Amino acid sequence: MAYADRYLADDEELLYETRQHWTTLVSEFVQLVVIAAVAAVLTLIIGDLGSPVAWVVLGLAGIAIIWRWLIPMLQWRSTVYFLTTKRLHKRTGFLTKQGRSIPLSRVNDVSFSASLWERIMRYGTLHVQSASEQGKMTFKHVPSPEEFKNRVYEALDRVSD
Repeated sequence: MAYADRYLADDEELLYETRQHWTTLVSEFVQLVVIAAVAAVLTLIIGDLGSPVAWVVLGLAGIAIIWRWLIPMLQWRSTVYFLTTKRLHKRTGFLTKQGRSIPLSRVNDVSFSASLWERIMRYGTLHVQSASEQGKMTFKHVPSPEEFKNRVYEALDRVSD
């Protein structure tokens, strides 16, 4: 069962589901390694793991790891983009949730952009223009954005038939 299945209406079918590309978390992983290395060096300098100073260092490292790595990881994990037979949907958040949908019947234009680096890593940004008050919806760090764009157009063709 896909993640998006629980958010589908009875007459709706899931066509495509994806999360943000893993490269979104590269800087957070580097920060995790740096925090762990600094904490390890400081505890080695302190020498006595039972001392209050060592516990403060380890506590601060734990807080920094939660703040700079765990929370972004949970945010990445909870961001999902999906396409159904009726709508295009973006859902984010692990404590507070946000979601936005565009009915396929309102989609005017779908485009994508990818820099050279993004093309090498196979991700990009998808831009969906709609005939609604909010207008444009942007999907960032989408794996294979051209494939996602093509699937949206295929779904649009099915809706218009």
